Amino acid sequence: MIESSPLGPPGMKLLPLLNSVIICALLLMGCAAPAAPEITPTLENPACEIDVWIAPEVPARVRENFVLPAGLQWAKTQGPCSVTLGLDSFREPDQIVLAQILWEYALVAPSWSFREGAASADLRAAWEGRARGSLMQLQQLIIYAEDYNALLGLLGEPAEDESLSEMLSLAPNEKISLSDRLGASVWAIVPISRIQPDYRVLAIDEVSPLQADFSQQSYALRGIYSLHASPETADRLGEAGMEALARGLAGETIAAANPQPESLPASTALAAPTKTESRQTPTVSAQERVRRKDGAVEVLIPAGEFTFGCVIEHNGGFDCPDDELPSRRINLDTYYIDKYEVSNRQYALCAAEGACPQPAYRYSASRESYYDNPEYADYPAANVSWTEAAAYCAWVGGRLPTEAEWEKAARGADVRAYPWGDSDPSCAKANAKDEVKGSNCVGDTLAVGSLPEGASPYGVMDMAGNVWEWVQDWYVLDADGLRISIDPFAPDLGFHKVVKGGSWDYAWSRLRIAYNSDHEPDAHKLSFGFRCAAPVE
Repeated sequence: MIESSPLGPPGMKLLPLLNSVIICALLLMGCAAPAAPEITPTLENPACEIDVWIAPEVPARVRENFVLPAGLQWAKTQGPCSVTLGLDSFREPDQIVLAQILWEYALVAPSWSFREGAASADLRAAWEGRARGSLMQLQQLIIYAEDYNALLGLLGEPAEDESLSEMLSLAPNEKISLSDRLGASVWAIVPISRIQPDYRVLAIDEVSPLQADFSQQSYALRGIYSLHASPETADRLGEAGMEALARGLAGETIAAANPQPESLPASTALAAPTKTESRQTPTVSAQERVRRKDGAVEVLIPAGEFTFGCVIEHNGGFDCPDDELPSRRINLDTYYIDKYEVSNRQYALCAAEGACPQPAYRYSASRESYYDNPEYADYPAANVSWTEAAAYCAWVGGRLPTEAEWEKAARGADVRAYPWGDSDPSCAKANAKDEVKGSNCVGDTLAVGSLPEGASPYGVMDMAGNVWEWVQDWYVLDADGLRISIDPFAPDLGFHKVVKGGSWDYAWSRLRIAYNSDHEPDAHKLSFGFRCAAPVE
C-alpha cells in the first residue's frame, strides 16, 4: 500500500485556504506599505563648512594656477564637506564632477639617442624597478620632485631596490640636461610644457605628444584630474558656486556664491580671490596651516627655550664675532612663521590692493623681467625694503619675525650651525656661493622651497641662502660691541634693521644661523627678501 504524503488528497483540501491566507497577507502588506516617497538628499553633517582639498597627486602647476573663489578656503585634510581636486580614476562613482583638467607628460631621451619610443608596459615595469623590453638598458630616470606624486598616481609605486640604479628628482627650476650625461640609458619624464630643444621626445605605444592628432589619442602619461564633490556638497554650492570653482580651476577669477556666509567675516566674503603658491601646497601637516589672505603655509613653532646667538663648537668652523654674542637661552611663546619666503606672486596681491608699494626695481641679478614675469611668480620677492616687508606682514595679519623667533625656527631646540645641522653647506642645501668652487650655485634666486635638504628641524625652508630675510629687530650694540640682550624685540633706538640667513650671492660663512647683518630700513638690494610671523591666537 502506498502511503499518501501530507500533501496528498487530504492536504490538497487545505491548499485553497492556505492560498487565500497568503494572498490576503500580501494584500495587507501592500496596503500597509505605501510607495516610498522621493527623499531630498540631506548633508550628514550640516554644520561643516565647504572647503577645497587638493590631493597630493595633483601636479604643482595645476595647483598654482587654481584661483580659490572668495568665501572658500583650502582644507588641510579631506573632510565630509570637501570639494576635491584629484585624479578622476580615484573619484567615488557617486560624486559630482564640477570640472576636469588634463595634465600630460612626455618621455624624453638625449637628442642623439637612437630610440624612437617605448611600450607603456615597459615604462611601468622600469618605474617599478623591473627594466625590460624597450627600456632594458635604462639605468637612470630623471623627474622633477614636484611631479613625483602625480607620477605615483599614473604609474604606481616606484622602484624600492637598486634595479633602477638611480631616480633623480630635480628642483622645479632646474633644467634637465640629458645631453650632458653619458650614454643613452638616461631618460626623463617631464611635463609637456617643459620639453626642451635638445630632448628627443619618445612615443609611448606609438603615440607621440608631438603628433597632430595627439589630443584624440589614448596616452599612458595623461592624467585626468577632476574637481568633484558629493551630491550634498554640490547642492549646497549651487550653480554659481560650482561655476566659480570650475573657472578657478581654469585660472580665472570669479567671486563664488558663499555657501556658508555665517561662518565668514563680511570683509573676507567680499575679498578678491587669491592664488596659492606652487611650492606652498594647500595639503599641509598637522603643525601647519594655510593663511587665507595670500595662501602661505605657516609652520607652528612650539613654546620653550632655545639657544640664541653664536656657540663656537657649533659654528661651522668659524669664529664668533662680537655682534653674535653673548650666546644665551631664550624662552619664547608658541608662534607661527612662514614655511617659505614671500614670493613675487604673493607680494603682487598686496600691491594690487594698495597695501604695499610696487617694487622699486622689477629685475633680478640675471633677469631683466623678474617681479612681473609669470615664470618667476614663485620666486622670492626681492629688492624689498624693511618698510615694505613690514607693510606686507601687517596686510596678512602678522608681522616680521623677531631675530629670536627667526633663529629658533632655523635652529630648533638643539644647537647647530645651519638649519640642517653642523655639516658643511652645499648647493643641494642652500642657494649661496660655493666656497669650494669659488662660484655661485645659481647666480640668482631659486623658486621658494627648491632645496628640501636645507630645511630646518621644523621644516621651514630657505633659512640659509636664496635671499636675506628682514627681521623685526634694530641692530644695537653696547659699548663693547656686543649685541644688546633685549628679547624678543630690540627697542626703537637704532638706525639699522637686522637681516638674517645669507643669500645667493654670499659665501657659506654668512649662512650660519647666528650670523647677522644690518641695513637701513629703506634699503633695497637684489638679495633682500622676507617671511612673516604671527602669534597663536
